[in-house]
Amino acid sequence: MARQVISPGWKVVIGSGIGISFGAAPIFTSGFALLTSAMAHEYGWNQTEVAQAATIVLSATMIAYLFCAWPLDRLGSRRFAATSIALFAISLVVLSQVGPSLSQFYLAAALFGFVGAGTNVVSYAKAISRWFDRKRGLALGLAASAQAGGSFIVPLAAHGIITRYGWSAALLSFAAFEIVVCLPLVAWLVKDSPPADASVPDSGSRPQIAEPEVAEADIGAAEIVRSATFWKLALCFAAIGMSFYAIAPNTMYILTRRGDVTAADVAWIQAIGAIAALFGRILVGLLLDRLHARVVGILTVLLMATSMLINGTATGVATMAAASILMGFAIGGEADLMPYLAGRYFGTRSVSKVFSWLLFAFCIGAAAGPVAFVRLSTLSDSVVTPLLLLSALQIVPVALFLSLGRYRTAPEPAFNLAAAPS
Repeated sequence: MARQVISPGWKVVIGSGIGISFGAAPIFTSGFALLTSAMAHEYGWNQTEVAQAATIVLSATMIAYLFCAWPLDRLGSRRFAATSIALFAISLVVLSQVGPSLSQFYLAAALFGFVGAGTNVVSYAKAISRWFDRKRGLALGLAASAQAGGSFIVPLAAHGIITRYGWSAALLSFAAFEIVVCLPLVAWLVKDSPPADASVPDSGSRPQIAEPEVAEADIGAAEIVRSATFWKLALCFAAIGMSFYAIAPNTMYILTRRGDVTAADVAWIQAIGAIAALFGRILVGLLLDRLHARVVGILTVLLMATSMLINGTATGVATMAAASILMGFAIGGEADLMPYLAGRYFGTRSVSKVFSWLLFAFCIGAAAGPVAFVRLSTLSDSVVTPLLLLSALQIVPVALFLSLGRYRTAPEPAFNLAAAPS
């Protein structure tokens, strides 16, 4: 029998990466500032009104994450992700047709956030966790790193299309790409779990051993919410979410007040940050397979704090780009850490459930970030004060990561005792 060039597990990673690369997260974090800036310019909206739309997107995503686990467990990653991609494309079309009415804009933003939740890492984490054990961190990191690839392309594509044809054409172009490219590839490549006789990507050609799916008992919701570990993780990611999304949708607002920066400069600064996030996610994935997740989490938080300090003092494009690189490395680890921690502390059968709830906590913080940043900067008549306060806030996730205990489920050892001769 001919040897497969790419094993089925790695095909799942590739398919997941394609879906993630142009999901709601990269379009929102890297394209929303450019798109809404063009919309605001055309319709006369102010920055506070635009920031409120970002909060609505994040709030709708937060609500959606509460309901993701149930359909994910019943439909599986492949069908749930494909359905989400189709609905997200529709939401982009709706957003492209809004007029000067803020009510229309906010309703379209809510739809974008709600249906877009299923296009993110949450849809694929359980499938990847079932295909991988010892290399789970690397597999999650590679899939999540595709978001950085999309985050590099989105601002450049958005700026180019907006300049030539307008913001509505940019949104319609993204919608077409979702249907023509992302949807069929995800449906083809993503498989929910390996069959009983499949090879495991972790160890080449050895047969599939009953991985955590059979060995683990399902962990009920009551046990999860009573766990101190769960609440530490939830609070930790809420703080990280607020910190990052206080900045991401307000990037144009922040950078143009720190120096002589154009929209094209902002697009390139965001694209550079996306490249850093690409490498950051792969690096974090590798580190998760070698170091305890709390150590990796602390490193990413410290990078985020440093980025905020630099942005608070930067005046030149080169310095701002350096801050964007650090932020890219930092936030690149978030998509790896959450599903990895969910699987290690609560088991692979509970990955979708716990990951969804951690994303909910992340979005609670994220939803508060954009408007809070603008209002604080208005009160202080400066963007420096909120940036410095956000940097100081990172002591909270650092302390929470330090307090985490041992994993509930340890990675499978390289030498499998079950396969050893008796």
